[in-house]
Amino acid sequence: MRLTAGLCPALTDEVMTKLKNAGIKTIIDFMLRDSETLARETSVSYKDLQSIRRIIHAHHAAFAVSGTDVLDEAVRSSIVISTGITSLNSLLGGGLMTGEVVEICGGWGEGKTSLCVQLALHAALRQGLHTLFIDPSASVSPSKLAPFIEALSEEEEVMEKALSRIKVTSPADIWGLFRALEKTYHPCITLDGSAGSSSGSNSQSAGKLKLVIVDSLSNLVMPLLDGTRKEGLGILSQLAITLKALASEQQVAVVVVNNVVQIHNGSSVHRSDSHPKWKPALGRYWEHVPHTRLFVEQAELPGHNSSLNLSTSEPCENQSSPGLSLSLKVSVWKSTRLKMDSSMVSLFA
Repeated sequence: MRLTAGLCPALTDEVMTKLKNAGIKTIIDFMLRDSETLARETSVSYKDLQSIRRIIHAHHAAFAVSGTDVLDEAVRSSIVISTGITSLNSLLGGGLMTGEVVEICGGWGEGKTSLCVQLALHAALRQGLHTLFIDPSASVSPSKLAPFIEALSEEEEVMEKALSRIKVTSPADIWGLFRALEKTYHPCITLDGSAGSSSGSNSQSAGKLKLVIVDSLSNLVMPLLDGTRKEGLGILSQLAITLKALASEQQVAVVVVNNVVQIHNGSSVHRSDSHPKWKPALGRYWEHVPHTRLFVEQAELPGHNSSLNLSTSEPCENQSSPGLSLSLKVSVWKSTRLKMDSSMVSLFA
């Protein structure tokens, strides 16, 4: 911002001319200079320079806020979104905390998407919360969601209302993802073409988003990190800033799904002793982004047939909708507030 005459009584045209001759053109230039040194260089009185400095402080300086006030505001505006799974809620300290980014990582076909569907359905059906489900791989569709809704509730009206609270969008590239995230800043997002609306329906539902799920994030980001595009790391950094700002400013819970890669000999082993062969994809520039990182793998239980893989197929044959189930082992790999632990969870049991 430029320094102009008339900002205060001491900043006359004559004083402004002397300051310009000394290379002072903006407010930042003025505030970075020592008043005593500037008084000697410009022949402007030290008293007048201090008066100008006080006026600038009063108009442009941020007011100090105590840490207690910041904490109180965070507590008032934050809510905990239940996952619908007692063991997972316990592992997460109650559920998904708004204002935080949670990463779910694991191998291909281990149940990451199914877990995300569980989170979205429980939030919509049991808590009445609106969810944005960003699905780049287009693995989630109304026909695939319906059986899981029926497993939770048999009432058609309840099912339709729940589906209307979930908007599923499938961006084709990273820029489509940024556009989808930008819509979450609207006071009330209109969920037209949501998961529950049929092709000939104009049903809409508007509400404040509280849960944003980004499935298969690595599918969009990895092509940017192949070494042929110099801007890849810059785009990844901007995405990290956008996700964390979205969670903090809009007080929503953000869940992102990431893959894992195998650690080669000579590479640093992940801090999780129980899984020394794997580490999250997207590289070291992404490691600091999530507040909490969960590792998901299918549990091998005696006599149990794990048969639900939403990203690849319909529910397995010989199993009716109310009996859909998938047992997973979920481990906390990293967290700013949770202890490193693991738990067995059952989806759609």
